[in-house]
Amino acid sequence: MRKCLHCKTELPKVSESTPIEAKGYCSFDHAADYGLIKAKASIAKKAKQKSQKASKDRLDLNRRHLPWQHEQCKTSFNRLRVQEELQWFAERGLEPECISCGKKNMDWCCGHFKSVGAQSGLRYDRRNTFLQCNRYCNQALSANLDGNKNTRGYKRGLAERFGEHEAKDIIEHCESRTAPVKWYWQEMEDLRKEWNIKYRELIK
Repeated sequence: MRKCLHCKTELPKVSESTPIEAKGYCSFDHAADYGLIKAKASIAKKAKQKSQKASKDRLDLNRRHLPWQHEQCKTSFNRLRVQEELQWFAERGLEPECISCGKKNMDWCCGHFKSVGAQSGLRYDRRNTFLQCNRYCNQALSANLDGNKNTRGYKRGLAERFGEHEAKDIIEHCESRTAPVKWYWQEMEDLRKEWNIKYRELIK
């Protein structure tokens, strides 16, 4: 049984006298309405395809833009390092603590010993990043390297956590890596994939 393409009403049998325009519809108005709907759908489809192409073009442009890549890598690396640090403490049956002030149960972040502004080549170096409270030591005290009357500081924190010898090695490693690093967007994408895989493994 044939049905109107627009309203799905059953249609009578087609005869030779049936106008060609009405053979799939119960009226000329429904034929016009259906044609309008199809035209709007076609326009919407083309607009969506154009929008998707523009989004892909923007993404391709961003991928080659190093500042954009660094923002993406920063999120992935810092998230991973916080999780790795929490895991380090958990494996030893210890409560996580800030490398600089020693406080526990804080707003954790990935605290850099040498800042990105000072030595950008160390921004993704695990030996340059340890668990730190964000608002106080990381932000308010700019990593709190040497401590104050209320805190031990990053350097002393490394010694208390790893021992004097290893702490010295870590500090020398960070202070000696002063040469600029040339980053490539393809390399950064590969690093980010690696970090994201590692992060998912840690939170399972």
